[in-house]
Amino acid sequence: MKIIFVRHAAAIDRDADIADGRRYLTPKGRVFCRETARTMIKKGIEPDLILTSPLLRAVQTADILAESLAYIGPLAAVDELEPGFDLSGLKKILAYYPQVTELVIVGHEPDLSSIVCDLLGLTDGFNFKKGSAIRLTVEAADLRGGAVFKWLAVGKELITSMKDALR
Repeated sequence: MKIIFVRHAAAIDRDADIADGRRYLTPKGRVFCRETARTMIKKGIEPDLILTSPLLRAVQTADILAESLAYIGPLAAVDELEPGFDLSGLKKILAYYPQVTELVIVGHEPDLSSIVCDLLGLTDGFNFKKGSAIRLTVEAADLRGGAVFKWLAVGKELITSMKDALR
């Protein structure tokens, strides 16, 4: 299975007057997200499904991706992708959608980098920039350490070397 993990784009700063779940993307965040989507298009992604955290900034990121990709399939907000998402949550999602061959997941830090490290068998952290996307190939039967890095899209930049992605 191909999984593209996307960190939500830059959102407004935390504010006592705005609940965390209602923080929305900044104009720069929206532009950067579109740049990342264009880079993803160059890699020919064709997701069967886009799943997102229900928090507004993640939903907005998923919407921008779907629009940029001319994606007309299902786009669903799922509670498992709220902050706190982990490898067991990913296993539940994969079990619930066994027919999916290419999945986009839009979520949050530090959850996504932790999962990417688990999937790739990395001990050092992974710096997941806001609005960026990483594509892995995963065998659902063996998640921990069983993934293969394919690319990292950071705005207009496409990184195809795992070594460069970890910098």
